Amino acid sequence: MASSLLLPNPAQLAGDWELYAENQKATACQLQLRAPETILEGDLQCLQQLIGKPASGWLVTPDTLALMGSDDSAVVHFNRYRPNVYKWTTPAGTTLLLERKSKE
Repeated sequence: MASSLLLPNPAQLAGDWELYAENQKATACQLQLRAPETILEGDLQCLQQLIGKPASGWLVTPDTLALMGSDDSAVVHFNRYRPNVYKWTTPAGTTLLLERKSKE
């Protein structure tokens, strides 16, 4: 029997996130995913250094979290890796993790 992924809504993913190269969490970029307008805020310069392109928004798909450019095109697609963590490998082979910060 086939199964399908449930599409999370933007409100479920909105909040504080960290983007970092695997095993380098101490140098993480601090990001905020805003909903319902799906705006990306925070240290966008740090984000651009890691992914190689500017991003200003985000989009939820069934199995990825896409970062969007100013022209509304997808810049990168982070694949669901584990709960509250998405993963993408750069063309240079660096693994980046996008992880939701725990609510304290």
